[in-house]
Amino acid sequence: MGSILIFLILGLKFIFKNKMGANWQYYIWFLLLLRLIIPFTPESPLSMYNLIKVGSFETILSEQVDSFVPANNPLSQAGDATSILGTDANTSLALKSAPVVTSDEVINRRTILILLWMIGTILLAGYTVFINLKLWYQIKNDPKINNSSIIYTLEVCKSEMGIFHSIPLVTTNKIRTPALFGLINSTLLLPNSIIKNLTDDELKYIILHELAHWKRKDIIINWITVILQILHWFNPVIWYGFYRMHQDCELACDALVLSSLNPEKRKAYGHTIIRVLEMTFIPQWIPGTTRMLTGKSHIKRRIGMISNYKRGSLSISIAAVVIVVVVGLIGCTNAQNADVLPSKVDIDKGSYNQMLLDLKNNQMLAGTVDVEGPGIVVTLSDANTFSDGSPGLLVHDSDIRMIIDELIVAEAEAISVNDERLIATSAIACKGNSIQINNNPYPSPFIIKAIGNSEKMVKALEAKGGPTGFYREIGLGITIEKSDMLSIPKYNGEAAFKYAKPVGNHTD
Repeated sequence: MGSILIFLILGLKFIFKNKMGANWQYYIWFLLLLRLIIPFTPESPLSMYNLIKVGSFETILSEQVDSFVPANNPLSQAGDATSILGTDANTSLALKSAPVVTSDEVINRRTILILLWMIGTILLAGYTVFINLKLWYQIKNDPKINNSSIIYTLEVCKSEMGIFHSIPLVTTNKIRTPALFGLINSTLLLPNSIIKNLTDDELKYIILHELAHWKRKDIIINWITVILQILHWFNPVIWYGFYRMHQDCELACDALVLSSLNPEKRKAYGHTIIRVLEMTFIPQWIPGTTRMLTGKSHIKRRIGMISNYKRGSLSISIAAVVIVVVVGLIGCTNAQNADVLPSKVDIDKGSYNQMLLDLKNNQMLAGTVDVEGPGIVVTLSDANTFSDGSPGLLVHDSDIRMIIDELIVAEAEAISVNDERLIATSAIACKGNSIQINNNPYPSPFIIKAIGNSEKMVKALEAKGGPTGFYREIGLGITIEKSDMLSIPKYNGEAAFKYAKPVGNHTD
């Protein structure tokens, strides 16, 4: 089942490519970890496994036994196959001459497969432990870097990344690429050639990248993937999936480093990666460590991301969350029991349409798509100049918000002010002689569009004691027009959550 989920993730990554952002390109792989780690997942009518007949190892073997050796199999006893099957003599002869597989033989095959799996698991686990112990033994006597300039660079990088934990820095010739080593007390390993041939700024970029791994706890994730690879050593699809996951991990670390750099330094960061690759002909892989390089074939994608890097917007994050949630619902749940499972056609059409509907509703709710429908247009403008030449009253932010509050109570489904789509984080505030909407200044008049039940919204605004009558009394200009078809654009601003996090998703 993990293999099928990998194909689903790769398909989505191909469709959306870089639109999801580097972090979400990486985070979507956590669904694979969840699928492989949790032995029992809930059944769901939305599971994609309802469309695929996926059986366990034992089930498949049992079916093989049943197909070869049915209950009271006449072929395993003396008797005439013709009288039992009602076939001609040729069929009877063919059946009698067919090989008979007994349940003992199937059990023996199962035992052999289990033994092969255990041998492969033990050998690979032994190699992983050996290679890590060997590296630990080799570097334990290597000197820690005492160069004041490099130590100062490390402290500066830790400060920029918000890391206050002590991280030893060791120079060694036992590795070919910079790496973070050690699950509990991680050590930053730098090859001697890197220190000798790179400038101070280039060395800083390398240290920032490895600290990004430390901050994101990637070394823990790496060990989880190593253990899962050992358990699934026989499955090349799982290995390829984790290979792609490691590539996306490096992209996510690049993005974290780039977010801490000034734009003019991002190009230099990309050049540093190329320089390190030029000094490393064959990137070295040690199970459980983080490494800066993943091979020349992946460098082009990383450089492209670095050169085109920009901070992710709220709309992209919301869309990515929706995608991950949908993939989790269909890929991390099991098929329903056959006894309670509706027909395949009903599941295909019903669940697919429901997922599409949920996705569209979430996009409209988040304001990330253009919407259209019936509604009203409210135009609110400053009062005319008084007869004595003094200026009339001006429209204030509170006046606009009062109209919007009434529209929300009247169940408006989408609202915009001067074509600025209003979402949960939209702000409306006075700024001099203008009013800022989504941080963009606008003068009078203010055109408020609302999609919903036009009769209900007009009634709410024109109600006795409502805002419309009050504004007319004080001289503000206000008109209300019904429309059979309004168009409200999507939210085009950028937003990022600095403090709010999804419950249960705590990261440093």
